[in-house]
Parts: sequence; structure tokens; C-alpha cells
Amino acid sequence: MQGKDFVYNSIEVECSDLKIVFITDERTAIAEQTDVHMHSFWELFVLREGSLTLNSEQNSLKLKKNQVLIIPPNMYHSTDFSDDAVKESVFFTFCKVKSADTERLFDRMESAFGGAGIQKFEDCEDICTIIRNISGHNCECFASKWRVKADVTKLLFALYDKLCGDTVAENNGIGRQGGYWVYKYAIDRILDLYYMNDISLEFLSEKLFLSPQNVTRIISAAYGKSFNELKLELKMRNAKKMLGETNLSITEISRKTGYTSERGFLNAFRKYEGCTPREYRKKKLQN
Repeated sequence: MQGKDFVYNSIEVECSDLKIVFITDERTAIAEQTDVHMHSFWELFVLREGSLTLNSEQNSLKLKKNQVLIIPPNMYHSTDFSDDAVKESVFFTFCKVKSADTERLFDRMESAFGGAGIQKFEDCEDICTIIRNISGHNCECFASKWRVKADVTKLLFALYDKLCGDTVAENNGIGRQGGYWVYKYAIDRILDLYYMNDISLEFLSEKLFLSPQNVTRIISAAYGKSFNELKLELKMRNAKKMLGETNLSITEISRKTGYTSERGFLNAFRKYEGCTPREYRKKKLQN
């Protein structure tokens, strides 16, 4: 599925009862500051030059050249890159499928990834090489299609080996993923692009070429929230980030989070957070 706002390639590979879903898009090599957001996929960063700071709800992690970072699904985060940063990022997840094979790879993979939080790894030249190979393939070419499937499999098992042998940076109890893989990825990306606008479920449905009912079911399965709850949460998390980390006025923040009036923003923020934006900023400054 190709959208007008971004173009991406999805790859699916089955090994025994394990189905790997892997996605790259046209923005995976762009190193730029991102607003607060989350994905229903695992995100893998490879930093080739410069530095990266990942800000999560728990803490901030700094990534340097030749380090690898894995961000689990459904974790809100934002990123800051140095001016000289060069990176690549890919998205992946996996699910269980029916298989007569007795290997039961899914259970092992879920055990390794399921309880893991943010991961930072040193000396990952093997992983960097695999991602470089994947990025260089043309998936429309018959031969490359099967080579990239092989590389995707190698990458996931290389990460599995790392997870089984390295210490995690933080543990967040990530649970099993559901279905609708490619649509979930598209919803993640569209919300990243448009959360600050007053977008409707119909707008999202048109972007995905699905009915509003199907989009509602996918969002419920992927996030455990309604569309309006998810949109409001993204707006409020970014508003809190700006209140705590910038000197922007309340009026500017309300505009940047998609509110047409400051009053509407004040009412929404007070209802969501239990205090006014000014009170929230004052508390953050005192801490």
C-alpha cells in the first residue's frame, strides 16, 4: 500500500510458526527532530554518524556512532539528532501463524522481545551490515526480493541473539502484537504527520482506503483506544513537552497542537491533565 504522504515497502517472511513483518519507508534515512509519537511496531535505529538523543517517558538515552537502538511498540518518545547525524531506521514486528513444524519459533521470539523495553547495543557491525544490505535491495526485482527476505530473517535472529545475551536499558512489559500489520504502520505514520490538525476518522479512512468501521477496529486492536482518545493523547503529550522544554507562549502551543482557539486548548488541557497549562509549566520549572 502506497500513500501520498510517504512511500514504503513491506516485507513478510514465514519461518515455522513465526511470521515476520518488516517495513522501510522513504524517511528512514532522514535524521531530524521528531515530535512525541509512538508506533505499533518495533523501531530499530542504526546511527552511522553523529549523535542521537531519545526522550522517553522514563528517561533520555544518548546514541553514538555505530550503536543500535530498539524502541518497543506503543511507547511514546521523541528524538533529537545532531547536525551531522546520519542514520537508518526500520520497523518490524512478528506474529504467530499455523504451522506443522514443531520448532515453535514464535514462543522463543516472543519470550525474548515480549518483556523487553528500550535496548541499546554496542559493536553491532553485523546488524549494521544486514540493514545496509536491506536498504540497497530493489524489492521489485525477483532475485532481490528473495535476498531481502533472507536478510530480514537474519536481522531478526541477530536481534534475538543480542536480546538473549545483553542487558536491557529499561523494561516496559511489551505484550503480544495483534494483526492488521501494514495498516497499523500506516496509521502510525499518518498520525505522526497530522496529529496537530483537526483530522477526522473519515479523513484517516480515506487515506487508508478503508471504511471508518474497519479503521476503528484496527485502532482499538493496535492501541486499545478510540480514534479521538488517541488523537487527544498525542496532542496533549506534545503540548506538555513544549510547556516543559520551550519558552513558547500558550497561544503558540495551542496553535502548534491544532487548536483554533486558545480557550479550546485550555479547556482540553485542564480536562486531560487536571491543571492549566501555566500551572503545569510552573510545576515543571520547579522540578
